Amino acid sequence: MKLPVGKSGKGEGLTLKAFATAVRRYRLTCALVVGVVLALGGTLIVLLPHDFVSSTRLMVSIQGSTTAAAYQNEDVATRRIRSYIPLLTSGVVTQSVIDKLGLSMTSDELAAKINATNVPPKTSLIDIEITDESPERAREIANTLAAQFIAYAASVETPTGEDDSKVKTTVVSAATEGRQSRSAPVLLGALTALAALVLAGVAVWIRAARERSSVSAQPDAAGEEASSSPVQTIEATDPGSAG
Repeated sequence: MKLPVGKSGKGEGLTLKAFATAVRRYRLTCALVVGVVLALGGTLIVLLPHDFVSSTRLMVSIQGSTTAAAYQNEDVATRRIRSYIPLLTSGVVTQSVIDKLGLSMTSDELAAKINATNVPPKTSLIDIEITDESPERAREIANTLAAQFIAYAASVETPTGEDDSKVKTTVVSAATEGRQSRSAPVLLGALTALAALVLAGVAVWIRAARERSSVSAQPDAAGEEASSSPVQTIEATDPGSAG
């Protein structure tokens, strides 16, 4: 495999073996480029605002008077979760949380901070994660969201004319303290390392290409100099013409 090095008059390329040799030869250039890129990437990671995650867990259950009904109700509760998860980020629920806490954000902005999943799948459990720049606010939003959703679900599930609902949503685990999210720094670190390697390779390729171009240009320049030098000729004289 050959890497292009530009026009050199011979259509030659930089092979992988030659590129590896160039990397060893210009290792100081590689080290400098990698060091600068990693330093800039590390500074960016440190200066960027960090996100914190607080999690809580809800359980959905349906009251049943017999064992058979309990098994049937568990299956119904599992299917009910499919509709509950989208409701956690609905405008009705998120707006009630905003009003309760006095948050200066829109419903869509709060919904973007919410991640609700059914883990393990096919169970009656809903895991909720709140991501925010403040660990205290992330926990506060998680607790308030759980409470507001439970109240909203109860009002929706309660039949008309009755005071209570058979579908119950309860908090299994209270909101945890906000912990720093590691996903964004890890991703940025990986991208920074990749960028450092790519740019170091580009720098070596440029230096190797320039060197090969200058070397190939030297014989051409020598040939042009030889062809442009004056040619001395010796005129033959006729001995008989002298005198």
